[in-house]
Amino acid sequence: MTPAELQTAFENELTPIVNSLAGRGSHDDMALIRALVHKAVHLAADRRVDYCLIATLLAEMTQHAHQVMHPEGDGHRHVH
Repeated sequence: MTPAELQTAFENELTPIVNSLAGRGSHDDMALIRALVHKAVHLAADRRVDYCLIATLLAEMTQHAHQVMHPEGDGHRHVH
């Protein structure tokens, strides 16, 4: 199984769990997001994943979140 296929399989297994916890309001949803990221960071540290891989992934996910939330580049002004 490729890394992408494995990631998809894990996401599919996590979806019902996350869905059962989400949707209680923006405050609670943000707490869930923080908990998931925090758990992921500790999993990576416990498994001795290279720090640079974690930092790169978090940077990629930040960009991905922006693209998902603003798919058409909805006129936001970006400072470069």
